[in-house]
Amino acid sequence: MTDSAKTPGLREQRMRRTRRDLCHRARQLTVERGLSGFTVDELCADVGVSRRTFFNYFSGKEAAVVGHDADSIDEAALAAFISGDDGAPTLLDALAELAITTIAGWDDDHDAIDPHALVEREPHLLPHMIGAGRQLEQRIVAAIEEREGLAPGDPLARTAAVVIGSLVGNAGQRFFSNPDTGREDFASILRDSVAATRAACTPGTAVAPAHPTTTRTTESPS
Repeated sequence: MTDSAKTPGLREQRMRRTRRDLCHRARQLTVERGLSGFTVDELCADVGVSRRTFFNYFSGKEAAVVGHDADSIDEAALAAFISGDDGAPTLLDALAELAITTIAGWDDDHDAIDPHALVEREPHLLPHMIGAGRQLEQRIVAAIEEREGLAPGDPLARTAAVVIGSLVGNAGQRFFSNPDTGREDFASILRDSVAATRAACTPGTAVAPAHPTTTRTTESPS
């Protein structure tokens, strides 16, 4: 694959940035006010685009909150993953680095927004968010099959996709549960989770807790 195939052109980069800006601001406004608390015109004014531009990307506010599937994964990192050009020791490590690169790309331009906060504010968004997650999982499964030379439907690909999805979700919950955590902390949490998963699948390997608890002992009176 050529470098030009891996790297989006300037026009595609501008389009992706506009989509992400609209999505991020829509999510911010939804968490703050709910979907009925702002208009498309207000959203467009905040981002600095026209209504026509908005509807070139999204069918409405809900679609903007869910986001565009083309922005759900870093395409250059995905290409490196498929080619095996990521230098990762295992498939699970490679999937973790793909997730970290994708999320870091979003966070370079925007503050992270907890998806649970969106669903708490607008519960009816949950099926749409789940649907977007399933579409992403299907893309990951296809990428794993291509990387590993697996036949379509091989259980290894879907199992790996489900495992990394669960680990990313858990890392996200831990990330958002502490307002003082930074972007690098999400990467550390996810990498630690992958290491623990590998250890848990290795016979005879004890998994040390990240924060070992201490047992308080009391001395019997003399």
